[in-house]
Amino acid sequence: MSRVTLTPAARDALRGDEVVFFDWHVTGLCCADAGEFSVRPLRRSRLPRRARELGPTGLVYAHPTAWVHLAELPVTIDCRPLWRWRRFTTDLLPDAGLRCCLGRPAHNPAHD
Repeated sequence: MSRVTLTPAARDALRGDEVVFFDWHVTGLCCADAGEFSVRPLRRSRLPRRARELGPTGLVYAHPTAWVHLAELPVTIDCRPLWRWRRFTTDLLPDAGLRCCLGRPAHNPAHD
């Protein structure tokens, strides 16, 4: 099971019917697996049918391709308000998706 944790700020920022969703964005044409993650709040009713739960809380879901890469990683999700918007962030490295595709560590080793 994934080691995903939400900071108190991230939990407080979620509305009653929302979860955090890791989406997968394809960035390469020659390799179907090349891509990057994004994280955003999403109403449960808007979750894609193929979304997979990530972590024990029931508050984090991921696109199937993102789930494959994130399933065993330690990830902390935080929320930083930006004026009236909520900006969800992770402690993953900025190029974590590409690192996953190349078999390199996708998290900050200091996190362990």
